[in-house]
Amino acid sequence: MKKAIIVLLLIAFVSCKTDQGEQYKGDFVYYADAAVFQVGNDIHGVVLNDQVNQIAEQAKAFQKEPTDMVKIEVLGKLIPKDENEEGWPYKLKINKVISVSALKENKNDVIKLGK
Repeated sequence: MKKAIIVLLLIAFVSCKTDQGEQYKGDFVYYADAAVFQVGNDIHGVVLNDQVNQIAEQAKAFQKEPTDMVKIEVLGKLIPKDENEEGWPYKLKINKVISVSALKENKNDVIKLGK
């Protein structure tokens, strides 16, 4: 019985240690030192880290303009923003990048001003 409890505790410990968060799928853009993640009408800021840089680099292959969004699938955690911090109520901390791809639908809801 003691061995079974030890094995269960060990499994629980290892599981917690490798937990990289929940899986999220949505639209992403990184521009001018800020990143945004959108799912439907929900918008979240993104914690800037190495994974965001990896996504931004992969996204270039699918973007016509630097402000074009891409579809991403990641593992991460939603973190509430600090009370004195500006921005959306939650920010996404990305722990692992699963995929980066082009948007399937054409989103022309951004007005671009030209010369």
